[in-house]
Amino acid sequence: MVMFLDPEQRAQRSRRRGQYDDVIAIIPAYNAAETIHEVVYRARRKVARCIVVDDGSTDETGTRAKRTGAELIVHTSNRGKGAAIRSAFMCLRATEFAYAVLLDADGQHDPADIGRFVDAARRQNADIVVGSRMANPEGMPWLRRVTNRSMSRLISWMCGTRLADTQSGYRLLSKRVLDTITPVKDNFEVESEILLKAARHGMIMTEIPIRSIYDAHHTSHIRPVRDTLRFLRLIGGLVLLRLFYRRPAPPVDPPQKR
Repeated sequence: MVMFLDPEQRAQRSRRRGQYDDVIAIIPAYNAAETIHEVVYRARRKVARCIVVDDGSTDETGTRAKRTGAELIVHTSNRGKGAAIRSAFMCLRATEFAYAVLLDADGQHDPADIGRFVDAARRQNADIVVGSRMANPEGMPWLRRVTNRSMSRLISWMCGTRLADTQSGYRLLSKRVLDTITPVKDNFEVESEILLKAARHGMIMTEIPIRSIYDAHHTSHIRPVRDTLRFLRLIGGLVLLRLFYRRPAPPVDPPQKR
């Protein structure tokens, strides 16, 4: 695996009105050449930095992302969404920022919602804000809707926090999450893994409703049977820990100076 950040792209950043200077967009991408330009362009209207992890794409995903102003981390082979997120976490730990927003490269998530995630995090002092599609899951395949609801109930129980859409890839993470958690799962179960580990560290989690965009040409890299089995293996390794492990109380923030 080879990975790099594009420092010249960072130097070319220009401040736009309405941008969040302390928020970074992270976009794992695999063979998303048809959609990555629009996703990066719209994300950069909300945040000053946008990082695309090109996870071994065989098309022009990386080239088009860079051309649109994204910084690049490149995997020379396809390693999975979890591995792409892990690479972004490791590269950003030495960087100063308040929040990172994860969104998909296929155009399913609306970058215009980034401000709503940031507002919710600041209002509730949350480390994680999950974008929930379940208030209006129109367009979501029936099987995925059923498995998502079941998984979300189980993950919510294990985390001690009720979340309606724990499988959503559109989420905000505080700098504390990136500094504290190192995902080990390489595939789509990484979304559950991050929530479970955040709960063990007493982090505050919440959610906001979002709309997911499912167009006629949308194709997902998720494979319901394979990825459900991976999820169950993850849960199987953690369920006993949840039964016998007492979650620490969340840290108390020091009083603010006036």
